[in-house]
Amino acid sequence: MHAPMACAPDASSYAVFQELGDFEPPTPTTGYVVGDVGAVLPEIDNAAKALLIKATQNTSQSASSSEWLGLGDVPATGNVDVLLLPSLAACAFTTPVGPRTQSVLGAIGGQRVLVVGGIGASDGGVLSPSTLVVRLDTGEVAPVSTDLLMPRTQATVTPFGDGGLVAGGVDSTGTPLAEAEVYDPDVGGFLQQSPIFLSQPRAQHGAAVLVTGETLLVGGVGADGQTVLDTMEIVDPVTRTVRAENVATLAVARKSPTVLTLASGEIFVAGGLDADNNPITKIEWFSAVASQVPQIDGGAPAIQASKVAQDLVAGSARAYAPLEGGGVLAVIVPPAGANAGFLDVWVIGADGFPSPATTQLAGLQGQPVLFGGAGGAPVLYVPPGSAPATPARWLRWQPYVGTFGVLGVDIAANVGATASPDPGLAMWLDPTNPNAVAVAALRFDAIDDYSTLEGPLFVADTNDTAPDQLVSAGGITFDPALGLTLGSNASAFVTDRTYADVTVDVDAPTGEPAMLVLRDELGTELEVGGTSCPGALAAQSSAPSSLHVERTGASVAWSVAGGASGACASGVGQTARLSIGVRAPMSVGSVVRNLRVTRLGTP
Repeated sequence: MHAPMACAPDASSYAVFQELGDFEPPTPTTGYVVGDVGAVLPEIDNAAKALLIKATQNTSQSASSSEWLGLGDVPATGNVDVLLLPSLAACAFTTPVGPRTQSVLGAIGGQRVLVVGGIGASDGGVLSPSTLVVRLDTGEVAPVSTDLLMPRTQATVTPFGDGGLVAGGVDSTGTPLAEAEVYDPDVGGFLQQSPIFLSQPRAQHGAAVLVTGETLLVGGVGADGQTVLDTMEIVDPVTRTVRAENVATLAVARKSPTVLTLASGEIFVAGGLDADNNPITKIEWFSAVASQVPQIDGGAPAIQASKVAQDLVAGSARAYAPLEGGGVLAVIVPPAGANAGFLDVWVIGADGFPSPATTQLAGLQGQPVLFGGAGGAPVLYVPPGSAPATPARWLRWQPYVGTFGVLGVDIAANVGATASPDPGLAMWLDPTNPNAVAVAALRFDAIDDYSTLEGPLFVADTNDTAPDQLVSAGGITFDPALGLTLGSNASAFVTDRTYADVTVDVDAPTGEPAMLVLRDELGTELEVGGTSCPGALAAQSSAPSSLHVERTGASVAWSVAGGASGACASGVGQTARLSIGVRAPMSVGSVVRNLRVTRLGTP
């Protein structure tokens, strides 16, 4: 276990370890003193994929205690390193990153975050500082062993295989670059052979990782530093080649866009500025591979936009985050002179239609940031206002209420470049001390693909699930006495977790059953009870019923308690990891309760 010096638990703290994997983990019964280095941990099985640590420090001065959380990957061999961070408290990493501004913070593979580029203090603030790597398993912050061939700012940083890709940006003269470079964790730095050459110079662009593992570069400015681009290109981590032909084109050229990969696998593009630095209100969607398709008559390729572009209200700044149930959460800062009824919080449903939130935020200004999304609930940082009475705020989305609630932290943070390496972790560069800029982190949840569920869902609450749209009468509502009511075609998904071999049981207490949705990593869905696997809905009469579904490998079978059974002719891939959801049929609503998801692997 590791922890930054500024916020480490003391050696007498008590830690409980839980193994996570494709199995139902036993309830932890044994704890260890943090300072008891060398203790054997028999509870960590060879089948474990991740390790969750909860450490508690009791204080003699009060009855209260403090909690630290750690979540780390379990490698096939060697040490298991886990970084402990205090729950719901900001923590600065021990080693500062030195004087720098305009840097980019980007999460990459291998539990690492890169601090790339920026303007340093040397030579009048012209040279770009060295690249640093932050290790999320040990908390170390150190220069990379071999740095970028071309120092840059305004680049994008994305996961790229087991490492990272730093693409585009501008050099020390402000000239946009047409190169991308690869960070390799095995060498601890950037590969020193020739860089990957992009299809064109690109800076102030956006980027996201496609479901294929490729990096998509979107928009930005071109070679002259002025022309705003509507083009996109794809960088392949296997061949390390670039593809621009038959890649979709933006409906609206933009620089500094937000680019997100959604739960459906689709690509969402929003925000940014036009050539005159005016905010762009148009939001766009593209297929999971962001490709063009030839016209049937042999004409020019057509843009493969997966949904019709929509307009959102114009604002002075905006932030977006994907929602695990589907769709996007948007926060838009009112423009100067906006009236008191300005709508600043929106949910863009999985169907592509925006809806204003139940209540709006007061005093929103500056540049807000949305982090993570564990539990379907992104965390919002609202910067302080100009008046002393408006300090920084940390809020958390409440997906079944349709409003933000207080996160429960009081952090007067100065937030610069940001990243969200996992759904429960916020990271940023804190420039409060310009001569010793620090990497800071806030752990607000500890959850991953292999996390367990604490019991049946949709019984007492909606924990560990998220809807695919804004909750509303006739759409999605929850009543503990009844369960979850889904309007026509509405969905709700189990959050954060994915499954290999698994059984799923769900009750229809009023005789209005829902389809069970199995979604793979590529966004492909199998609806048990839908056209791809019919029979399960018809087999449940108007009386209360229960549906049982079992997935083993590529096989999916279903049965109704005391009734019919069947198998899905069109199953899922042998090794595909699945997200689990429930969805009402297109023509009628559904009521579901007591959703149980059980992993079938053996530790």
